[in-house]
Amino acid sequence: MVLRNEGPDDASVPPAAVPLATTRWGAGPGRALLLHGTVSAGATWWQLAETLAADGYEVLAPDLRGHGTSPRADSYLLADHVADVRALGTGWDLVVGHGLGGLLGALAADADAGSDRRFARRLVLLDPALDIPDDRFETGAAVEIAEAVHPRSPRAVQAAHPAWDRRDVTAVADAAKAADATAVARTLRDNTPWRYTGVISRLVVPTLVLSADPAHGALFPSPTGVELMIRNPSVRVRMVVGAGHAVHRDRAAAVSAAIRSFLW
Repeated sequence: MVLRNEGPDDASVPPAAVPLATTRWGAGPGRALLLHGTVSAGATWWQLAETLAADGYEVLAPDLRGHGTSPRADSYLLADHVADVRALGTGWDLVVGHGLGGLLGALAADADAGSDRRFARRLVLLDPALDIPDDRFETGAAVEIAEAVHPRSPRAVQAAHPAWDRRDVTAVADAAKAADATAVARTLRDNTPWRYTGVISRLVVPTLVLSADPAHGALFPSPTGVELMIRNPSVRVRMVVGAGHAVHRDRAAAVSAAIRSFLW
């Protein structure tokens, strides 16, 4: 799959990166990049970021274009998002992405062809948004866009997720309030049909996919995980039992343990 910006004059114009706002933790020597999903922001990674920082990583979590305090833009093609992410640097010891961020991490790693530096040494994808059937896409997109148009209060977020840490509740509510609804809508609708599972089949970097529990609204389907492990020996897939789509908030300790095991 080749991602490109498409315009009326030149279909091969390379995407131009915008400077992303970032949140940082730790001082190294390891380097980790954390990529959030739609209607979110870099600061929502606080819990995993603190864990990685304690383990010796310098952690960087950007706000994607149109999210948080990063610039709004004229284009929200996946190629644009990938250009932004790769502009943050290469040679990451670990890249973790959730939902849309999981897809962007995989696409950024897949773009290594022709590059003199590998984007990431290891990838962790948390319930990544790889393949959304056409008959489910618009319903899901409408929910995401509505979250940006009418962001929930911290009290409403806590009511929907009573087991979440209070800091997660506040960070998620703040991120939804800061997200640009037009950016969310265009990121989703300008990149259809949403069928990107093939990128995982091509990855050569060791990759761990931590999917949500199908009984709790997993975005990543279990049969896809089995198929990917058969097709690509670099990929491992595990389900986080009892976790919804926000696996790193629903089961923070389990996700941290799985990532540590993968790294060591």
